Amino acid sequence: MRLSLRLALCTAVMASSMAAGTIHFVVTDLGGNSYRYTYLLSGFTFLANQELDIRFAPDLYSNLTNGVAGPGFDLLLLQPDNPPGVEGVYSALALINNPPLDGPFSVEFTYLGAGWPGPQPYYINQYDESGGYVATLESGSTAIPEPATFGLAGVGLLAFAAALRLRRAG
Repeated sequence: MRLSLRLALCTAVMASSMAAGTIHFVVTDLGGNSYRYTYLLSGFTFLANQELDIRFAPDLYSNLTNGVAGPGFDLLLLQPDNPPGVEGVYSALALINNPPLDGPFSVEFTYLGAGWPGPQPYYINQYDESGGYVATLESGSTAIPEPATFGLAGVGLLAFAAALRLRRAG
């Protein structure tokens, strides 16, 4: 029983740590080579003058359009390859402390690669009140939401609850 309790606890901890600080994306095919990324942010707390910066490689992306950022954010789109060889940027700057992350975050683009568009690098940057760069607080890569992640979290919580119930009964 102690082994199952430890296993349940480890599973629950692993599942909860996977959900912190992630940016998932969903790809919508708009026809031809046109797509939309919709971003789902979780585990972040933005303060005023912190920015979500998602990069678009110039050899894979062009024509960033129809960008949307949630309430409390200011959006800036910079086109890939302008000037030549420079990455495109989707930049959502927090205008207030703790803006909601459930609002829409999306951008449409033309994909120049083969197959489906994939993950992109992101950065969380801090700026001072005058707009000067201070530091990069976090960086990583956007992720596709995996059904297995949600399943693992559910299994971990169920196993933990069952272990607690057995312990109280015994």
